[in-house]
Amino acid sequence: MSNLDPKQLQALYAEAMKLQAEGRHPAALDRYTRIIAANPRIAEAYFQIGRIHTAAGQSPRALPHLAAAAALKPAEPAIWLAWADAVALAADTTAEDAFLKAVKQAQLAPQLRIALQDRFAPHRARPVPGIPPALRPVLDRIAKLGSAGKLAEAERLATAEAARHPQSAGLANALGIAQLRIGRHAAALASFQRAATLERGYADALNNMGQLLLELNRAEEAVAPLRAAVMAAPNWPVALTNLADALNRTRQERAALAYARKAARLAPKSAPTLIVLANTHTRFGDHAAAAEALRDAVAAAPTRPDALVLLAQALSRLGQDQEALGLYDRALDLAPRLSTALSGKAQLLQTLGDFEAAETWFRRCFQADPSNGENYRLFIASHKTRADDPLLPQMIARFDDPATRDTDRMNLGFAIAKALEDVKDYGRVFPYLNTANALMRKQWPYDIHQRLDEIRDFKAALEGFDFHAARIDGASDYAPIFVTGMPRSGTTLVEQIISSHSAVSGAGEVGIAAGLALAALRGPDGGLRRAGDVPDAVFAALGHNYADAMRARFPDAPHVTDKSILTYQYMGLIRLALPKARFVVVRRDPRDTLLSIYKNKFAEGTHLYGYSLRDLGLYYRSFIDMVEFWRARVPDWFHVVEYEDLVANPEAESRRLIDACGLAWEDQCLDFHKNTRKVETLSVFQVRQPISKGSVKAWQRYEAEIGEMVEALGDLLPEGQDGAA
Repeated sequence: MSNLDPKQLQALYAEAMKLQAEGRHPAALDRYTRIIAANPRIAEAYFQIGRIHTAAGQSPRALPHLAAAAALKPAEPAIWLAWADAVALAADTTAEDAFLKAVKQAQLAPQLRIALQDRFAPHRARPVPGIPPALRPVLDRIAKLGSAGKLAEAERLATAEAARHPQSAGLANALGIAQLRIGRHAAALASFQRAATLERGYADALNNMGQLLLELNRAEEAVAPLRAAVMAAPNWPVALTNLADALNRTRQERAALAYARKAARLAPKSAPTLIVLANTHTRFGDHAAAAEALRDAVAAAPTRPDALVLLAQALSRLGQDQEALGLYDRALDLAPRLSTALSGKAQLLQTLGDFEAAETWFRRCFQADPSNGENYRLFIASHKTRADDPLLPQMIARFDDPATRDTDRMNLGFAIAKALEDVKDYGRVFPYLNTANALMRKQWPYDIHQRLDEIRDFKAALEGFDFHAARIDGASDYAPIFVTGMPRSGTTLVEQIISSHSAVSGAGEVGIAAGLALAALRGPDGGLRRAGDVPDAVFAALGHNYADAMRARFPDAPHVTDKSILTYQYMGLIRLALPKARFVVVRRDPRDTLLSIYKNKFAEGTHLYGYSLRDLGLYYRSFIDMVEFWRARVPDWFHVVEYEDLVANPEAESRRLIDACGLAWEDQCLDFHKNTRKVETLSVFQVRQPISKGSVKAWQRYEAEIGEMVEALGDLLPEGQDGAA
């Protein structure tokens, strides 16, 4: 007990409740925590903490507090109901088992105990509102009219009956379905909302509302009703699947994964559920798991072309390109004008260097889906636009069309800017680029200060550690060659040169090592621990896990290149785990590097700093900061390639590069453009061409437009070049 008396505790509780009602949850949590510290037997404080965490989508954090509240007040129904909600949203069988065990042992009213147990019963039918016998024939008739395609008649009957029985949740839901079928989306949403209001925990109405919001691309609004649907029916695969889909779309992949996995356990042959599970795995970069789920989806629905397309995409990412091409063909046999199949096949052919065949398929995309801006942007990447090319005015017309969606206008903006550069109409480039980047920033907000704070904290965790002296027992002897640097700095070119060596296979951007290194540095509480506090076994596991993943993809390769961009930040940690690894850092005039980033759209959710000229300059400073950090500690652990030197003296610099990789020189490394390996980066076209100086000092064409970026770079400009052309 502390020195707070009962009146002070009551006052603190009242203050906490007020803060909670105002939505000031961190402050409310602080007060409740202080109450518990003063008197750990106040159930209400635990209860309110649990409610706050559940409402915030943090049900695992809610569970121990609600369990504590139930232990202190075992006869309080509100606590058990809140605990049940948190368990439902946790989608965790261990939490569910613990809850049901507690329910069984608790002295609860029989009706409440049965309701709580039934809620989690396997394959339990979802709760539906009571339907008076007189209304059942009416609901059946509405449903039959809808099934028979008599949609307007079904909507009229549902409207009339809902007006006659305004308190019937079932009729309100039926009206919503009828309105949805005839395209009255706003009215349908209102009807589903009314049904959910009339009957608390009406899972069907809540799910219908959430699913419609997803169809309307209003995913953030869909999360709340779908969470409520899962709370009401925690074992209903449809609601679990839709909630996972909504969380994926709102960039909450970690939360989505639990719901997608549970839905797949409950409905292992549901193609929609398996597709959402695969999409979740894809967002984590786990393409093998995605492919496994998609194979199950195709087995469950072999004539579903979208499942075939998604499986083709996953297999392509795993390097299984011929099987992927076959799947695209199967999808196109089923749906010859399916845009995703046409585009997917075109993109795969493009990455394989078959630009002529890719163009044929891209042009079929334009016919099948003429408003899709992404197809134009992807095609233009490997297409040299001519002054008389009819595609350029077509793209501009679509860009200017008020009916064009923001996403398509954004993609068209990048495509038009590249086409205008092709025809050397430089004065018209930046208006399209600025619009495209502004639309990307609108879709993906970004705070550059998060990055700067991340680098500060990361360096603090490494400070004082003697990397040269450290030796990790049991470290892997795997010897990858990492090529790293800023995007658009020449990393793809450098990897192409190295991978043209007979002993090297180019893996492209694998994206594994950085994540493993960061995970190794994280402590049990999720924060960064000091490098000296990381056990040797953790570093050893990092190396072996990476080696296992790479050997699975390239079992016979003597050496493999990994062009994962962020490796530069973690070089010292990765080298501890893989002491035979080689590192190549590529640098280029920051104005050319950053301008090239600004001219391109990257994979969803990546390189978000790239859509603001100022943020580009500040981010580049953080890149240099990390490279210099390692240079001060382990300068002999990496080789630096200056892009301008490489294109000016390709043979001399390439020989130095190959030597730094520990390889004997081979003349074919100068013929890198003849390398037929798959290339999946934005440089897909450039690396198929001989080395060129054409992009050196390209920034000078846009000197007047990049002032904000140059100002942010400050003293990092090349010596003697303050921005003047």
